Amino acid sequence: MEMKDKKFKLLLILISFSIFCYHIFNLFHLWSDIPSQITIHFTDGEPGSKFFLFVMPIISVFIWFLVGLFVRNPEKLNYVNLTEENKDIQYSRTQSVMILIQNVSFMTFIFANEALLDNAVGMESSLPIAISIVCLVICFIAPLYLLVWAATLKY
Repeated sequence: MEMKDKKFKLLLILISFSIFCYHIFNLFHLWSDIPSQITIHFTDGEPGSKFFLFVMPIISVFIWFLVGLFVRNPEKLNYVNLTEENKDIQYSRTQSVMILIQNVSFMTFIFANEALLDNAVGMESSLPIAISIVCLVICFIAPLYLLVWAATLKY
């Protein structure tokens, strides 16, 4: 991994970890203000336990580690237009995109959970869900960019 890729990875990990720590602090700080039953939009309007607020952070950590397996082994993924001449650059670019997806998907879950937390305590803010949606869009656009880039390689 090149030095700029290491800096990119370190920066994303630092941002992700900071957001995660802020969210966990916020969750515990507001815990006493959260009603025992909160609105969970996945249960047909039925309220759920406030402990559901721990589900998405757990899922986000699980997905972060799962995607990390692909980051460590980019040669295990499928490629378009892969040749002996371009395999190193394709592996490098794919690794960078997977690092981006790993951290941005992590942030997507955390910001979505932050929006759920804000809603549970009555703080109406559209910023966390807006950031979550932007992160989700990035997770879809990044691999499409990589696909188009790989399909247009000349060697």
